[in-house]
Amino acid sequence: MSAQPAAPTLRARRREETLRAILDAAHAQLVAEGAAALSLRAVARDVGMAVSALYRYVPSRDDLLTELVVAGFTAQAGAVERALREAAHPVAALGAGLWAYRTWSVEHPAEFGLLYGAPVPGYEPPARTVAAGAQAGDLLAHAVEELCRHGLVDERGAEHRVRRLDRATRTEFARNAQRRGYHLPDAVSALLLDGIVRLHGVTVMEVFGQLRPLTGRPEDYAACLVDGLIADLLGDTTRQTVATTSNSTTRSRNASTEASR
Repeated sequence: MSAQPAAPTLRARRREETLRAILDAAHAQLVAEGAAALSLRAVARDVGMAVSALYRYVPSRDDLLTELVVAGFTAQAGAVERALREAAHPVAALGAGLWAYRTWSVEHPAEFGLLYGAPVPGYEPPARTVAAGAQAGDLLAHAVEELCRHGLVDERGAEHRVRRLDRATRTEFARNAQRRGYHLPDAVSALLLDGIVRLHGVTVMEVFGQLRPLTGRPEDYAACLVDGLIADLLGDTTRQTVATTSNSTTRSRNASTEASR
């Protein structure tokens, strides 16, 4: 029998609790004041400890920002993962996962702003934030891999539809998908990344209020983009076969909105 892992010591548990309190206070400050105003002194005051003591847990403001960035990306990916897991059909899962990406972002504007907004002056994100930021995209790619395993992706049609992108972009998208280890045909990878880029762009505009002059119902516009990506992947024949499942953006929106909370 393998040995059971040793239980954390009292000292380790207390350190973890203190670090969690520090991160919670930093998160509250992020929501209230924005990332650029994050202050170790203010965080220490909110936690009830001296700044010199705080440095034993978080060496610098940049380290604290990094923890918030990683936590934000992980929370966004968690919303996507829950939506994918709770859907009853692979097509509905992809729709729910895409919608959860958008819903979490809209409902957490401060966190989204830290992840995707203007850079915080003087802060250089370390490599670990890149890995964290890839989590949501990896989950969505795995959802498309599941569609392929069920024979629901129109791979021949994807070759035709992906031609709306220029050749260099198609090649680069496919190469990036290969680097991420996605087991997808190049055309399918390119369609997926193109769809995610467009959905993310609309989400950025919605979160930062830039869609308001254009439409009062940005969620409907985002839903059209989700449906369009799914239609690109499924093609006409397969889409008719699974119409009752794939044409269910409203159900996906409701399910993944709940999952994002």
